[in-house]
Amino acid sequence: MEEARKLIHLPALRGNPERNYRITAVGSVYPGNFAEYVASIIHGWQDTDTQRLSALARDLKSLGLTWKVQTRPIDDTRVEILVGRLPSATRGGARDVVSIADVGFGVSQTLPVVVALLAAAPQQLVFIEQPEIHLHPKAQVRLAELFLDAVERGVRLIVETHSSLLILAFQEIIASGRLDPKRVSMNWFTRDPDGATRVSEAVIGADGSYGDWPIDFGSIELELQARYLDTVDRRASGESPARH
Repeated sequence: MEEARKLIHLPALRGNPERNYRITAVGSVYPGNFAEYVASIIHGWQDTDTQRLSALARDLKSLGLTWKVQTRPIDDTRVEILVGRLPSATRGGARDVVSIADVGFGVSQTLPVVVALLAAAPQQLVFIEQPEIHLHPKAQVRLAELFLDAVERGVRLIVETHSSLLILAFQEIIASGRLDPKRVSMNWFTRDPDGATRVSEAVIGADGSYGDWPIDFGSIELELQARYLDTVDRRASGESPARH
């Protein structure tokens, strides 16, 4: 029960970016949607934990989103989140910041994920749904490294994803020897024709492989690539494309 009370939860939809956020009390427990605490956490880091604030900026930069994050008071109860307009710092660009409401949606959806990873204490459980939302493929791969950093600090993660790139990135991390496969549990959720959900756990090898699974998670992309190449060949030879 105590573990559930300390759970950090980030649902798949993490709210729309706002021009101001209400200040909330923050501590080690975040009931409800963690995204509602993000502005207040960053605001507190500006005064008491510049190291984590710098780590936040570093991680967001590594994802190609922005190089700077800060808050600015609107009044006694509200703050504004400002982010660097560019993905990297430029000479004389320290004040080149804009409201989070004026940048790509990926920033507002990913910021709570990165803040949660940095805010979580060792052994604290963080449950993140679809962290890859609105992220460039390159950023999805890099996100796996941020998860690894959190795990190495002792944070416990549950990640629900539809991203084959994110899974492949974890496979590479395991194969490189940076993460013991025994510390990872990979589970597939499938639905039967009668509507029942079944959960199957993969056995991950030291090389990051997870066996021959009777699922279509990876095969759909391969089949579509094969169909595309077949269509191109037919078009080049003057044949009519096959219908599917």
